[in-house]
Amino acid sequence: MAPEPDPKPPERPDTITVTPPGGDYDSLWEIAQRLFEDPTRWESIYQANRDVLDNPNDVRPGMRLRLPMEIYPGHIRAAAGGFDTEKHDLGEFVNAAAAELNAIGNFWGDDKLGTTFFKGEGGRMGYEAVSGQIIEGIDVLQDAHHEIPKRLRLVADRTEVTDWENVTTVLAALPTPDPDRPIWGEPHR
Repeated sequence: MAPEPDPKPPERPDTITVTPPGGDYDSLWEIAQRLFEDPTRWESIYQANRDVLDNPNDVRPGMRLRLPMEIYPGHIRAAAGGFDTEKHDLGEFVNAAAAELNAIGNFWGDDKLGTTFFKGEGGRMGYEAVSGQIIEGIDVLQDAHHEIPKRLRLVADRTEVTDWENVTTVLAALPTPDPDRPIWGEPHR
């Protein structure tokens, strides 16, 4: 069973207040480590604050620093956790829907009317083909709910600066087990 996600995903602040030495945010290095999970990102924080910092070591307690527009990994991981939770609920719903579809198909019986309903007639699809298409579409949805959280975690671990349009481009480019059935985006050609 998937772990329950935090009820409120952590938000990336626009600014941060420098703390006294030993605090959570006492240096650019520490701020980058805590918020971006990469202490080497300190320089981008410094560059975003060149108007108030002549030197990266000039940070003082109480100083309010702007944060650069970077991916906040904790928020993306929290979103991935939401998909994990939904995946479980979606699986239960799909199983119930499949049982109902099968019950409807079995209801019509095997006489001429039931066979026509189930198999179709005159080149038209019957219930069997239509319900098969529905179940195939639901399978694709379930596959996506399985893959999206994994891919969001990959983005959180590997992307430094982006916007959501770029995130979808990254997700579409990731390899899939079946290139003709991508989890996200168009088939790879």
